[in-house]
Amino acid sequence: MKKLTTDGQRIVNEDGAQVILSGVNLVCKDKAKGYVEPCGEDLFTWFHEQGFNVIRLGLIWDGVEPEPGVYDNEYLAKIKQQIIWAKQNDLYVFLDMHQDLYSSRYGDGAPEWATFSDNLPHIVGQIWSDAYLESPALNRAMDHFWANAPASDGIGLQDHYASMWKYAAQFFADCTNIIGYDMMNEPYPGSSGQLVFGAIIDAYAKSVMGMTEVDMEQLSALWFNEEDKQEILKGMADMDIYRVLVDRAKDASQVFEREVLAPFFNKTAAAIRSVVPDGFLMLETSYFANMAVESGLVLVQDDEGTVVHHQVYAPHGYDLVVDTEHYEIYNQDRVELIYATHRKVQERLNIPTLIGEWGAFTNHPATLELSKALLAIFEGNLWSNTYWCWCDGFKESPYSVALKRAYPQATGGLLVGYHYDYDTDIIKVDYVPSGGETLIYHPRAALLSKDVVLISGTGVDVYQIEVRPFQGSESGIIAISAPQDETKITVTIGNPSSKQE
Repeated sequence: MKKLTTDGQRIVNEDGAQVILSGVNLVCKDKAKGYVEPCGEDLFTWFHEQGFNVIRLGLIWDGVEPEPGVYDNEYLAKIKQQIIWAKQNDLYVFLDMHQDLYSSRYGDGAPEWATFSDNLPHIVGQIWSDAYLESPALNRAMDHFWANAPASDGIGLQDHYASMWKYAAQFFADCTNIIGYDMMNEPYPGSSGQLVFGAIIDAYAKSVMGMTEVDMEQLSALWFNEEDKQEILKGMADMDIYRVLVDRAKDASQVFEREVLAPFFNKTAAAIRSVVPDGFLMLETSYFANMAVESGLVLVQDDEGTVVHHQVYAPHGYDLVVDTEHYEIYNQDRVELIYATHRKVQERLNIPTLIGEWGAFTNHPATLELSKALLAIFEGNLWSNTYWCWCDGFKESPYSVALKRAYPQATGGLLVGYHYDYDTDIIKVDYVPSGGETLIYHPRAALLSKDVVLISGTGVDVYQIEVRPFQGSESGIIAISAPQDETKITVTIGNPSSKQE
């Protein structure tokens, strides 16, 4: 598999072709299963046939380091087997050190020995993520982590975390299809998250409810009541109001990212890079940026203050009704604001973007069109993405139909834009050719002939087209070689009559 690197806001391979990565999360949070999704190579073969070319593969700190300074090679070997299966099916992998609610005590992530709650109570919300806002124990444990409190061996928790990453990166260093390291899933600020949430509640009370004096405890209680929460979400459907809410929360969220998260990323990245000098450093935002609070992320720097190479912006984005069945109040305007905000941050950082998580959909019929709408946003921004996430029933879900789409996996030149029409199976790709090979995945490649591949623009009389179906599958690759040119060409694949029912 070809080595990947970054070029400004583009991901490129060793031949200089611009690469779009499209795939899925594969994360097991279940300690009873050993934090390894039970599967075989056939799952990765299916991923390949779907057109996926990347997996965001989950690791769990509790699985890697069950005791201070003690690493579980058996667990890592099971993960490595999945990485090998991925490579055998032309799938890149980036490793995701996953956590939800910080610890295996409350969700998944840190081991028990790294969880210091000072005997405070843990509160479980109606939705799992409510515990971030409600649980004193969870927030205290996170505060201790961000403060690098010493574990029982006297070594700081963050120092353990960095060393754990170093060990894991070294263990997988011979896996040439690993392209990056997602240093922590959805970092949450701990108790200072109350400042962010409080700013949102205060702005809502004044903007929507017309209150001049705000009872924070009373209003917070409304958010944690399922019926009241749905009414609040309806009030947040007014984008003029919603923009005020997320803007009001920006300062408190960005303080955490600049003063706490940035040094943590620098430390963790240095540990990883000490054993694997290349590979993308995947930068995740504070948890609150998932809902359109503008991120204040800064690029990773070394000890001398120099920005290090090969960084990728890897934010997440979910509407506020995520993890519920309330698709009747799903708001596409809010979603578009989330990704417009991510685009703004990308422009500031000037690095490629890979949306690490999106979706988290149920099998509700609405999820097909919602997925198409989100993928259209990614198309428009030329972003890579990994859907959250593989689960039982994935293959039969409405959203999986949208995920199986035509797109340019590698463009031999400067990719200007592309769009796939689900109704006709037509994909159009605009690019300025550099003379390299362009590889376009198509879910029905085996049913297409070279006659339905049309190229318009200069130099159209000199090009090569090859249809490369995957073995035993309708899907495959359309390979196009066009001469170097300074003018954009348009490749159109398929026609309305090509769609097979």
